[in-house]
Formats: sequence, structure tokens, C-alpha cells
Amino acid sequence: MQGLLNQHFPEINIVGITDNATDGIVLIKELEPKLIFLDVEMPGTTGFELLQQLQPINFEVVFVTAYNHYALQAFEVNAIGYITKPIAVDKFKQTVKTAINRIQEKNINKNILQIFEQSQQQHNETKIALPTLSGLVFIKQNDIIYCESNGNYTQFYLKDNKKILVSRQLGEYEKLLPEIQFIRTHDKYIINLQYIAEYIKGNGGEIKFDDGNTLPVAARRKDELLHRFDKWLKRK
Repeated sequence: MQGLLNQHFPEINIVGITDNATDGIVLIKELEPKLIFLDVEMPGTTGFELLQQLQPINFEVVFVTAYNHYALQAFEVNAIGYITKPIAVDKFKQTVKTAINRIQEKNINKNILQIFEQSQQQHNETKIALPTLSGLVFIKQNDIIYCESNGNYTQFYLKDNKKILVSRQLGEYEKLLPEIQFIRTHDKYIINLQYIAEYIKGNGGEIKFDDGNTLPVAARRKDELLHRFDKWLKRK
């Protein structure tokens, strides 16, 4: 594989190589690669178990293995490619090209998003940029009813029953959305206070929105919600 990369993709810088998962975890955390080639059955643990220890996954993954029965599981963890041994050169080249394109797209989207976020802070804009698999979508913050964590992704629920799946984690939007209007009520949810129709008592309770939908409130976040809701009403 190293020879194939050097021959066909000299622009790729190989920053580390190891033959076991334990050292692999250390190298990935230390070197922060954009792309890894990963076996499935390795000394110490499997490739899938390795990825579980590296959440969130901030790199592209290509599985290279002698076994073809792990393919479905590989794509369930969003691997960009699955190559069986012996390696077919044409498939290897196509998979690497796909990975390079994905990395470049992410870099472009990240740069645009950073510029837009800086513009928001400087000009107090009310729109937010959402990076999706196809590019960037710009929406009004006031149109967001709530956000839901979906692993490495975040699902935005908007007015008029619109949904947008975003390739960033929920915690990033907890920092980005204005806290005077938005609050995290659960490990899975951030809600927009202006759409709350009713708070239903309970251990943590539930939030009922204007459209009739309800979401649970984590018990440990209940007091903060009630306090923040009180502050929001006074602002109004």
C-alpha cells in the first residue's frame, strides 16, 4: 500500500504506519491524519473497535482487509471505501481519489463556514451556515425549532416541517447559537425558546412546542431550563 501511494499519489504525505490497533490509536490521536487505511482483524482489537475509541471520527476511513463479509459494517461507520486483498490497483486508485475529493470538499466548506461565522459575529447577522454533504445551506436562526444529535451529525428541525442533516456535532452548535434564545435541554437536544408552548412537569419534564411535538428534558438540565426561560420572558 505504501508503494502504491508513493507511485500514484505523491501528493499524499504518509505520516505514520503501524501493524497493531493499540499503536494505531496513539498515532491517530497524535498525528491527526485526514485519511487512514485500516484493517479489520488486527492484534489486540478490531478496526471497528478502534474507531469506537476515536469518536468523533474527524478523518476518512478506507478498510483494507482479506475478508469481504465486513463490507456492510464498514459502510455503517461511514467508511469511504472497502478494499479486499489482494489489492486491485484500479479500485485502490479510485478509492483514494474519492477520499481526496471528500477531504478537499470538507476543507472548502470549513473555510467558507469560518468566514461566514466571523461575519456573523462582526455584523450580528441572524443567519447561520449549515454544512451538508452537498455544500452549505444558509438559514435564519429564528426558523430553527430544535436541533437533535445524530452521532457525528446534527438534525435541524425548522419551521414548515423542514429538516436539514448537518455534518457537525451538536456540541458545536451549542457554542454557536445565541444562548439568550437557545438552550440545551438534553444530551440529544438544543431547543429554541420562542417555540415553547408548554412545559410539562416530571422528573426532568417535557417541552411541548407550538406544533404539538414534545421532547424530554434531562433531569440535570431542568433547573437551568426554568431559569433561562424566566430570563427570556423578562427580555420579552
